Amino acid sequence: MEAVRRDVRLLGDLLGRVLVEQEDETLLADVEHVRALARSARQGTRRDELRDAVEALPLARQASVLRAFALYFQLANVAEQHNRIRRRRAYAREERMGRESLAAAFAELGDAPAADVSLKLVLTAHPTEAARRTVLAAHLRIAALLAALDEGDDVADALAGEITMLWQADEVRTRRPQVVDEIRNGHWFFEQSLIDAAERLLAEYRRRLPDAPVPLRFGSWIGGDADGNPQTNVETLAEARDRATSLLLQRYSADVRALAAELGVSSRLTPVSEELLRSIAADEAELPEYTVEIGDQNLDEPYRRKLSFVWRRLQDGAYDAFADDLDVVDRSLRANRGERIADGALAALRRRVELFGFVLADVEVRVHARDAVDPDERIRALLAAAGDTVIVSGVSSAEDVRRVQKLTPAENVVPLFESVEALRAAPEIYEELLCREVMVGYSDSAKDAGYLAAQWEIRSALVALAEVARRRGAEVTFFHGRGGSAGRGGGPTYDAILAQPQGVPPGRLKITEQGETIAFKYGLPELAHRNLEAALAATVLAASRAEDDVDTTLIVALADRSRAAYGELVDDPRLVGFFRSFTPVDELALLNIGSRPSRRPEGAEYLASLRAIPWVFAWTQNRCLLPAWYGCGAAFAEADIGELRDLYGRWPFFRALVQNLEMTLAKSSMEIAAEYLELVDEPSLWEPIAAEHARTVVAVLEIVEADELLDRHPVVQRSIGLRNPYVDPINAIQVSLLRRYRAGDEEAAPPLLRSIAGIAAGLRNTG
Repeated sequence: MEAVRRDVRLLGDLLGRVLVEQEDETLLADVEHVRALARSARQGTRRDELRDAVEALPLARQASVLRAFALYFQLANVAEQHNRIRRRRAYAREERMGRESLAAAFAELGDAPAADVSLKLVLTAHPTEAARRTVLAAHLRIAALLAALDEGDDVADALAGEITMLWQADEVRTRRPQVVDEIRNGHWFFEQSLIDAAERLLAEYRRRLPDAPVPLRFGSWIGGDADGNPQTNVETLAEARDRATSLLLQRYSADVRALAAELGVSSRLTPVSEELLRSIAADEAELPEYTVEIGDQNLDEPYRRKLSFVWRRLQDGAYDAFADDLDVVDRSLRANRGERIADGALAALRRRVELFGFVLADVEVRVHARDAVDPDERIRALLAAAGDTVIVSGVSSAEDVRRVQKLTPAENVVPLFESVEALRAAPEIYEELLCREVMVGYSDSAKDAGYLAAQWEIRSALVALAEVARRRGAEVTFFHGRGGSAGRGGGPTYDAILAQPQGVPPGRLKITEQGETIAFKYGLPELAHRNLEAALAATVLAASRAEDDVDTTLIVALADRSRAAYGELVDDPRLVGFFRSFTPVDELALLNIGSRPSRRPEGAEYLASLRAIPWVFAWTQNRCLLPAWYGCGAAFAEADIGELRDLYGRWPFFRALVQNLEMTLAKSSMEIAAEYLELVDEPSLWEPIAAEHARTVVAVLEIVEADELLDRHPVVQRSIGLRNPYVDPINAIQVSLLRRYRAGDEEAAPPLLRSIAGIAAGLRNTG
């Protein structure tokens, strides 16, 4: 902890210096004054003084103060991410196995791991990433400088330069991104971290299971997700595919050049295989112009000469024999005492090609079931151009899937069951189709029934689906459409995989990676490796574990009571007006974070047409986080605490549910949320909301047997505690800006949007 405190303190001091340089000392004084008032307010005093202090600031100074706090969070986030890397390196030096590591998973399984493991992580196009790529790139550079600081380098000036750049860059997009922008953003994470992290992970996996197939693949909806996004079409699908291939061609070309420079093996000293020589002769015959161009270059260095032809072919695009050519080089090295050479950079390149080929990530097409009823030309063309997989959302019958099957050559047409009603119908629909993959949606089910009830409905559907598959002798992969926040099915991936039922056979699943979780998990290369490893380790364990044998009577009762309490709230005619006043949900539409509209086109009724992402995002902004806990307190209050503790202790599903709930409650702040009541004309719903929050906190503490939330996780608890005094002022300023904006002051809009981005950075969560 001392190292991360040092980093945060240094970054905070440098930020203060930059504020003075960029504006003046009065800005730093205002920031420090507001921060001190926020700390006092957290201790139960002077809350009115914080509100009065931010109200007294001119609009331009309010904007600068909230930008300062938001930038602090960016820096603190990078420092915490780097500290996770630091701890991971320390574990490696001490030869300690992390709980979520492959080493721990294989140690638990001993000699009987399941070799048939298949995990696919799918990046979605959902608009919840508030940070711009310019900002994310700066975070990478800051993390590298913190690593240099660990080695004793003097990096203060360089860090100050990066902080200055971030201050002068607008953290809020000036235009709504197009689909092509989202494609570039998604590919950036592959380029920066995922390609190399996945290759390293495959190497570790193969050391334990040398002959096992590749256990990890990637998919993407970016460029192919047409559900509610009129911008998505056959052109964006082609753009996503072409850009992915171009990215890989550039990477492979650079890798082959570097490998050629490394493989200076001389045939005058070491023999090579006849197969390699025949391959070079075939290249010379097939590429005569290039053969003339290179002349007798590397004639006595056949590996370099062969790789020169490989490089030349890559300049013309993807070619089928690329992996075969690398295999020829590998076999020749191994046959001539070059095993150690073959196990180096060449092996890493071969693994990258095995993982990605020229595809990078399968671009999956998604359409809503209604789109296939009377499809327009855009949908027809998109489905006709689809690859292997099409996702059909809004499925309520087998016919919904069959309509799409008639319009696409895709072999894998996947029904997505989202609402509680659809989840309950899923087993019957699946039995009619016996499709090879079934997707369950966490976001809409949670919006429909509340967190606890939705989690149980999803689990119940998965259990029933697996039973149908086993009875019919079918194989099925479960695709989990998890969001970033707990209110949309988020939470630690490792625990989530172990907590949910498996497909048939087990150990094969797909999971969505959405929004800001992509940057948080995969923005830094070493964190990308750690998070990929955690997901794969859990999949390996899940493939070999027996299904839970638990009496579900209690959880069924809990889900029913929770759903009733949640339903009473969302069906209350006062809720829509309260929600739109109490949260910045309408103002979120001004924030340019995604190409897709925030509301579905078919709904006239407000809540029904509102997507789950802005529903969760809005409640997150005012620190209430209601979708992730409402109804749980009412459910737990009527249950026997001993039975709840017993369930928590022995059932991974219930334990993960409660732990996610505890994390959400720790991040929530009803004191701050109450400040937004001044924006509400009719605040009578606040009392039952606050009471339910208090009930839920008490119940969770009783279940986990703790005095304070996250007592068993002091590092996370301390992180949240340190952040609060910095997030609170942004909320106070946001309330002021909302009042001004809603009164017609358009000048309040830009700082209002920055307040939204700042709170998202502070909580590391949007929707």
